[in-house]
Amino acid sequence: MPLFRKKPITIEAIQWTGDNEAELVAFTGSLFHAVAPEDRGEGPDITAEVFDVLHGTWVGMYTGQWVLKGVKGEFYPCAADVLAETYEAV
Repeated sequence: MPLFRKKPITIEAIQWTGDNEAELVAFTGSLFHAVAPEDRGEGPDITAEVFDVLHGTWVGMYTGQWVLKGVKGEFYPCAADVLAETYEAV
């Protein structure tokens, strides 16, 4: 099977702390919103959502995850441990 290595690119990212909704809305251009406890339904641990433009869907997020801005301007969630293994601060 072919192997691939991630190209060294610089990305922007902000961590969802559970109380910085305005910062993430400004970062994503309104493609982020917190989810109220009464609206969480079957995913009680999902505290926010970010809109994945590439796939045309809202993606649930957990407090502590990061919102990454991809190379095409898209936004998506990433777990803190995955971010730490994949990226380094610049």
